[in-house]
Formats: sequence, structure tokens, C-alpha cells
Amino acid sequence: MARGGINKAVVQIAREALLARGQHPSIDAVRVELGNTGSKSTIQRYLKELGAREQAQPPTPDEELHSFVAGLSARLTVLAEQAVAEDRQRLQRDRSAYEQQRLQHQAQIDQLQGAYAGLDRELQALREHERTLQEQLRQADGECQRLGQLEHDLDQLLVERAAHIQSLEDKHRQAREALKHFRQQHLSQREQETQRHDAQVQQLQHELRGLRISLSDKQDELAHLFQDNEGLVGELRNQGQQDRQRERALQQLLQQNQEAEVREQSVQTRVQALTAEHAGLRERVKRQVLTERQNRRELRFQRQQIARLEELLSRWATLPSPTGDS
Repeated sequence: MARGGINKAVVQIAREALLARGQHPSIDAVRVELGNTGSKSTIQRYLKELGAREQAQPPTPDEELHSFVAGLSARLTVLAEQAVAEDRQRLQRDRSAYEQQRLQHQAQIDQLQGAYAGLDRELQALREHERTLQEQLRQADGECQRLGQLEHDLDQLLVERAAHIQSLEDKHRQAREALKHFRQQHLSQREQETQRHDAQVQQLQHELRGLRISLSDKQDELAHLFQDNEGLVGELRNQGQQDRQRERALQQLLQQNQEAEVREQSVQTRVQALTAEHAGLRERVKRQVLTERQNRRELRFQRQQIARLEELLSRWATLPSPTGDS
């Protein structure tokens, strides 16, 4: 702030101060004493007036006291103005430094607000991603439960199929054993009948030879034997029909056995298909479990990032805000 104009009293105080120190009150010395203020022409005019006044009339004690008080007041005013000017300059420097610091703080606050907005958007995106991952995790849990139930049902179905196959194998083995027993029994019976038939034929041939020798004497007996022979032939004919029926029954059993073997092969093919499907389901469940584990790891990582972001946001929220201008 610029100083006000000097007056005669101020110049008088500076002149008397120089004289008290034993210095000549020149224009330059008085101006230096006044703090390099005032024009030299004004100081020269006041010095001339003061010198003329001292030469014309010596001052009275009251005038000297009044002059001293006025000079002291003017001196104190000059010193106060100098102190105020220095305080104003220092205040201006402090205000400039504070304004610069305030601008820096404002720029930092704007930067932090921009970063906060970006982090808030990122936090919202991460939370949305977390909700998506949680939904995927719930879907994966439901899929795992469904696949687990399907695997349980398939295991139970495989157990039932295995029991059914074992039952079919037992029935097939029993049918084979029954067929084998029937074949053995039929062969044994045919062998016995053949042996009996051969024995009867041999006996008839022996009797025939005897009858031929005694043909002339035993015509009646030959006729009786011929009737017996006819009965045996009828019995053999009936036995042949029974043999043919047994053969047809044997063929039916063989056909049933072949059909059972075909059904067994179909069941085995179905079991193989179910086994392959079960293996595929196991592989799918394994991939689903791996995917679920990866999702859980991502979810834990996202939660850690969210925790760090929230901690950083809480730290920024606690930063002291700069005060405004007074």
C-alpha cells in the first residue's frame, strides 16, 4: 500500500532526530530518515520554513513540547505505517502462498474426486460382476445337484440292470442246464429204447429162425407171433411219433435259447451304452466341478479387490478438506 504525503511535523521530527544524533539535517538525510518517502522539494520547503522559524523566534517550552509530541506522534505514525505496510506485504505473500496451496489442494481434490468416481464405477461394475458370479454359482450348484441326482439314478438303474442281467443269466443257465438234462435224459431214453428194440429184434430173429425150422409144425404159433410182431411195430410207430414230438420240443427250446441269447446281447449293448453315458456324465460333472472351483476363486479375488477398494475409499473419505478464504 502506498504511503500518504508528508507534512511539516514529520519533517521536523526527522530533522530533530538527525540533530540529536549530531548529523546535519540535509534533504537526503531527512528523506532517508523518513523511509525514502516524500519529494525532495517538499522536504526542502519544510526545512527552510523550520530554519526560518528558528532564526526568527526561539520556540517556547510549550511549543517545544507540542512540537516534540507532534513529532513523536508523527514518528510513531510513520513507524506504524511501516509496520502495517510490512504486515500487509507479509499478509499478501501469505495470501498468495495460501491461494497457491489452495489451488493445489483444489486440483488434488478434483483429481481425487475423479479417481473416486472412477473407483465408484469400478466398484459398481465389480459388484455387478459379483452378483453375476453368484448367480452362475447358484446355477452351477443346481446343475451339480441335478447331475448328482442323475448320477444317483443312473447308478441305481445300473444296479437294477445288473440285477436283471444276473437274473437273465441265471435263467439262461437254468435253461441250458434243463436243456442239457433233457438232452441227456432223451439220449439215455432213446439208447434204452434202441437197446430194447435191438434186443426185441434179435429175439424175434431168433424166434423167426426157430419158426422157420418148425414152420410146418408151428403155423398157428407163427400166426400168433406175427400178431405180436404187428403190435410191436405199432408200439415202435407210436414211439417214433413221441420221438418226433420230443425233437420239436427240443427245437423250440433251442429257439428260445437263441432268443434269450439275442435279448442278452441287446441288454449287454444297452448296458454298454449306459456305461458310456455314465462316463460322459461323470466327465461333465468333473468339468462342472472345475468350473465351479474357478468361479469360486474368481469370486474370492473379486471380493478381495472390493475390500481393498472400500478401504482406499474410506481412507480418501477421511482426508482433511482445506478451509476457504477468510
